[in-house]
Amino acid sequence: MMNYWGHSNDIFDQGYKALRKGVLLFGLFFTTLGILIFMFPKLIAYMFAFFILFTGIFGLLLGYRIWKLRNEARPFDWKNEPFKTSVNAETPASHRRTITFIMR
Repeated sequence: MMNYWGHSNDIFDQGYKALRKGVLLFGLFFTTLGILIFMFPKLIAYMFAFFILFTGIFGLLLGYRIWKLRNEARPFDWKNEPFKTSVNAETPASHRRTITFIMR
């Protein structure tokens, strides 16, 4: 159904238009990239170096944030572990669990 301005109110029609535009832009981008690579072969090396460089920077930043997050969470660790009892007469202090797989 078309409204006054000539646009469709159908959600599937809008989704189809968005998908079509996305696929066309995707194809246009890679076609342009292919032409640029044929014109400038060093572009492949630059793109690969760019990818490796920013992947490394991302890894460093992520590692730093995880390290800082651990330091921020450290005051909330249990110091004396109040819920852990050191002496329990009913169970041994350490025991071993066994897992048995029964196969037919």
